[in-house]
Amino acid sequence: MTHKLIKTDNYLLVVDDSGIEVGDYYWNKEYPSQVYKRHHYNTFSDYKKIIAHLPLNGSPILEGVDLLPPIEDDEDLIEDALSDLPKNLNKTSVYGLGFIDGRISGYQKAREKYKYTEEDVRKAITMARDLEDWQDLVWEYEYDDIIQSLHQYPTEFECEMIPCNPIKYTTEDHLDVEPKTITTAQGIQWVGKYK
Repeated sequence: MTHKLIKTDNYLLVVDDSGIEVGDYYWNKEYPSQVYKRHHYNTFSDYKKIIAHLPLNGSPILEGVDLLPPIEDDEDLIEDALSDLPKNLNKTSVYGLGFIDGRISGYQKAREKYKYTEEDVRKAITMARDLEDWQDLVWEYEYDDIIQSLHQYPTEFECEMIPCNPIKYTTEDHLDVEPKTITTAQGIQWVGKYK
């Protein structure tokens, strides 16, 4: 099952329309950059219950809410780097191992996240604002909006599903299913992949 991801300042979220109880975390459309915890009963329809999350920027884990897996995994990085190796490459020879190590090292270098600092981006925006032809276009955006747009995050999470009650059927010929999870040191984590 594929879930849309909502990006806030500190989390990637999966939300749904299920009932929000006292103690549950929720997301509010009116204030989309924040996450809230229900402390009392209310019935606002703009609220969406958070059913899974990934903390960003060192943010705390939302207690009692399932986790999403980390975005970048070294195994995925290596798999991407090695996805199109030459067919005739002897992977156990010194040459082959050197080729593979070089490929991985170069791939990691090419994918460095913070090649430019925020100050570099602010300087570039200021220089662009000084150009007469660009002035009207650039003034529409704030520095932080442009800088935020440089950080790429996935927009969907495809979760593996497993039957949760083989006897109960939700619709004809369809089993009741739930997200496949694993238990980690941080808590319960969904299994799947980002898109």
